[in-house]
Amino acid sequence: MKPDMKRALVTGGSGGIGAAICRRLAADGCYVYVHANRNLAKAAAVVEEICMSGGAAEAIAFDVTDAEACRVVLEALVADAPIQILVNNAGVHDDAVFPGMRAGQWHSVLDVSLNGFFHVTQPLTLPMIRSRWGASSTSPPSPGWSAIAARSTMPPPRGGCTPPPSPCPWNWPAAASR
Repeated sequence: MKPDMKRALVTGGSGGIGAAICRRLAADGCYVYVHANRNLAKAAAVVEEICMSGGAAEAIAFDVTDAEACRVVLEALVADAPIQILVNNAGVHDDAVFPGMRAGQWHSVLDVSLNGFFHVTQPLTLPMIRSRWGASSTSPPSPGWSAIAARSTMPPPRGGCTPPPSPCPWNWPAAASR
């Protein structure tokens, strides 16, 4: 990896939308960490495609719902340099109309979409801020999101359906980056 390359992590990078995001970031000159949950081979195939096109990438696997697994992997990633671009794209498709939704389905979608977001974004935020350059994006990660946003007759927790703001907006106080 070249020292001036921005480092990007795309959760769910082994899936269709995530792979397209990874390819674009690599084409734009970023070193891309292509994330997979269980299918590291799919992430490796995306990495191979990126490298064959002249980009730089690496496949990684961890479960975004496992706080400790995320911490271990992400601390190792930021040991030398921060992740400066984060795309929270991991998601599950465990959808049902609300009256027919089982509690396990509800918790699965929330665990990946909300807890997974926290487990990945929280440990990367301060290193990103300290680098004084960063961006994050949280895509509505799956059709399962619609189970919460559109099909539920009960309102979700505040902010549960609205992607949070970037952890590194331009107006962060200088003290936050020390």
